[in-house]
Amino acid sequence: MKRRLLFAFLAVLLFTLGNPFGALAGGLRESKVVFGGEFTLEEGEILEGDLVVFGGVAELKQGSSIKGNIAFFGGNLTCSGEVAGDIVGFGGEIALQPTAQVLGDVILFGSDYEEREGARVAGQIMRFESIRPFAAVYPFRIEVPNLDWLARSWMKWGGFFFRLFAWSALAILVGLLFPKPLERMANAVRDQVVIAGSVGLFSVVVVTVGIILLAVTLILIPVAFLGFILAVLGWFLGILAIGLETGRRLADLLKQSWSLPISAGVGTFILTLVLNSVSALVPCIGWIIPFSVGLIGFGAVVLTQFGIKEMTL
Repeated sequence: MKRRLLFAFLAVLLFTLGNPFGALAGGLRESKVVFGGEFTLEEGEILEGDLVVFGGVAELKQGSSIKGNIAFFGGNLTCSGEVAGDIVGFGGEIALQPTAQVLGDVILFGSDYEEREGARVAGQIMRFESIRPFAAVYPFRIEVPNLDWLARSWMKWGGFFFRLFAWSALAILVGLLFPKPLERMANAVRDQVVIAGSVGLFSVVVVTVGIILLAVTLILIPVAFLGFILAVLGWFLGILAIGLETGRRLADLLKQSWSLPISAGVGTFILTLVLNSVSALVPCIGWIIPFSVGLIGFGAVVLTQFGIKEMTL
């Protein structure tokens, strides 16, 4: 059920953001999301916001410019223009041509990267290779597994990392579409973590009991279902808010300046990686830490009314 709701929410966001932006006065409006297919930023065109690419083919021609950041999930990215922000890649292939100018950082998670002579990256180039699942789960096991076990393991770990990338993609999309509400929820996590956790626990109990009582009366089942959907949505947004705060602290630690969508995407990836790893490595009680983190995020959502208002106590 959670997986279906996650993909449904992701699909709605993609549909909302996926409409092509037209050219206005020599530039493209705000941000651009490419879901499959091809995207080309022609010479002289300017994209004022961020570029997010999911499994497509994107090309920035010489003389083009992106004022924001690039988040890249699979596919191919060829850059011959200028990027004012960062490039964050998850898988796929990224090539910087001789005329490419990146004023921020290049952060790569398992992406194939090519930088031609003449290309310039003003910031840092950080590459994180794929984590070896066998060493992570069986650190003292040295025998080679049989092929059937190997196939099953890679399918399992492939799904594991797909979920991480899905969460990161969702965080970037929410950061692009609802930056202010997401920031308000992250601020609540930062400023009142104990209160947020307490409110989250209380809210979960109240919502659970309320949904059960509403569902008992058949006529109010639609209301119970709506309450369940809102609760799940609130839980997801709470995780993303904590992911944003994680990304902001990581940026401070690295002495970097990332935009809100990039901070949310990178922070959510690291957060969900840690939480899912804890659950996998400690199956009996490992759920306690992810559940506690979820309570804090859910409390922040409640305190800010889904990010509509700043938290006031």
